[in-house]
Amino acid sequence: MTKVRQITSLIQDLAPENLAYDWDNVGLQVGDFDQEVSQVLISLDITEAVIEEAKARKCQLIISHHPLIFKPVSSINKHTGTGRIIIEAIKNNISIFSAHTNLDITKDGLNDYLAEVLRIKDCDHLEITGEERFYKLVVFIPEEHFTRVKKAILDSGAGYIGNYSHTSFSTEGKGTFKPLAGSNPFLGKEGEISEVREVRLETILAKHLVKKVIRAMLKAHPYEEVAYDLYPLANEGEKYSLGRIGRLDEKVRLDEYIQLVKKRLRLVNLKYVGSESRLIERVAICSGSGAKLISKASKAGADLFITGDIGYHEAQLAEELGMALIDAGHYQTEIIVKGLLTDYLRDKVDGVEFFASQVDTNPWKYI
Repeated sequence: MTKVRQITSLIQDLAPENLAYDWDNVGLQVGDFDQEVSQVLISLDITEAVIEEAKARKCQLIISHHPLIFKPVSSINKHTGTGRIIIEAIKNNISIFSAHTNLDITKDGLNDYLAEVLRIKDCDHLEITGEERFYKLVVFIPEEHFTRVKKAILDSGAGYIGNYSHTSFSTEGKGTFKPLAGSNPFLGKEGEISEVREVRLETILAKHLVKKVIRAMLKAHPYEEVAYDLYPLANEGEKYSLGRIGRLDEKVRLDEYIQLVKKRLRLVNLKYVGSESRLIERVAICSGSGAKLISKASKAGADLFITGDIGYHEAQLAEELGMALIDAGHYQTEIIVKGLLTDYLRDKVDGVEFFASQVDTNPWKYI
């Protein structure tokens, strides 16, 4: 049976938790990593209605974009919405896992998916939030176990360089060791110096994969005490950012592109700044709340910036900067997360059903 840990590790492969902002609270919110899973619900938010939907679908796991718990909880009781959700989830053996700003920031995450939905191509970073760090792993393996240990290390994510995977280098040599009292050596005898033919394996791995790779290596390695080194590298890694800026296939009028945005995001209405006849080609985006990026979008050369939660004075700022602006709504620019994660997980996991939540969690009503 598939377990919560296996599903959530795939989410963390896509959106490592270390990418999240310090104020965010991502990961397992409620439940058990070792719980068995056959049905999973994907949702933007965690509400009481979403919990009821998960119960009706007999789901053991809910994956949400917005975390259920943002701040420390001082009590869990039925007199608060969060308390009722936690109690009901635990009573029905439903685990809750969230991927929030880490999913916004990561490559092929929510912002890249939003760009694809809005037909924006050749995207670049809008606001750099960090850079991947790399380590070199060196481990010494007895010859007859080399293939198995190497496979475990590289299959767990080490050895990626650009568009290449499973990269490594190996050299043969001799290792020596003397098992002391209390040891349980795989080779040799207690109190005697042993010499064994070993292979030195070198490979590269990203910082967020260190624990996962080391765990796989130790599990596959036959030695009681594994000799390995981990060196920090100065190699430049992939940069991560909030928001994207790219281009359309051709210049279009703002009013024409507004109709495309409404259609692609299924909007009844939206707010915008700018002349309807203005020609648009360079487009910046930020899912959710991206008002703080208005100036950055303008400096990056955007003809138009699309985000949600825009205030009055922020709209005035865009106008002063001479940049068109669309407030497509927080909910509307992020609800597409259900499609992103459902497609991603269905492609990677067999034997588990994934459902996109049908609950409308948008608090705003329109007339």
